[in-house]
Amino acid sequence: MVSTQELEIQDGTSNKESVLHDLDGRIKLLVMVAIIVFAVASTNTWVFIILELYLLLLILISKIPLKTAFMKVLVIIPFGLSIAIFQPFIHPGTILYTLPFNIHVTVEGLEFTELLISRLIITVTSVVLFSFITPMQEIAESFRKLGVPNDFAMILSLFIRFIFLFYDQLEIIRNAQTSRGFSFTNNTPYSWKIKQMGYLFLMMFLRSYEQGENVFNSMLSRGYSKDSNLYLRNDSLSKKDYLYVMVSFLVIIILEMLVWFHVF
Repeated sequence: MVSTQELEIQDGTSNKESVLHDLDGRIKLLVMVAIIVFAVASTNTWVFIILELYLLLLILISKIPLKTAFMKVLVIIPFGLSIAIFQPFIHPGTILYTLPFNIHVTVEGLEFTELLISRLIITVTSVVLFSFITPMQEIAESFRKLGVPNDFAMILSLFIRFIFLFYDQLEIIRNAQTSRGFSFTNNTPYSWKIKQMGYLFLMMFLRSYEQGENVFNSMLSRGYSKDSNLYLRNDSLSKKDYLYVMVSFLVIIILEMLVWFHVF
């Protein structure tokens, strides 16, 4: 489970000083979306390789340790693999192997699995890079500046502000349970363990509900309503922002042209 310390380290990393950290949040968000959309639309292996190398170069420029970024990617990849691993057996096509119980492995299934994994790696690497170079609060501000509905932006902003408090409360409850002998590794009945987990979720729900009411009442007392206009900094784009967009989109355009002219 993610701890408060890990969240603080993540937030500290996103506030570093580097060329990419200093860019406007809107630009970083648009470039991330463009790379992900291009990767999802592509089917060429060389495109995936070059895109991943470009993302690794950006990680190095942003002064993020490759080991740290790799571990973040490695944590998320298995969730996608749980879907891709079944594709060789369920995707119709030319049979390559026949396993016991009449299970077939097809060539098209293996190719589709490779395609899914490649897209997944590019997508996860892009998101990890974005999270490392963009502070959490700046993400919410970027959504607002790009015209995202105010309700969604407000929910995201509140989520970012209170995620540390949520994890802090969760750790307090877990430590209290541990001090009373609760552990999944002991020999207590399974039904008792489920009951204790139910208490944990119930307490988190009650505390979250109570905190939400307090925050909402505080907002109302300060004049907040659905028609309130929230303050946004009017940050103008710099030359570095335009350069980052131009280079990133140039990489995408060149790769598309190379595929179009059958260079790959």
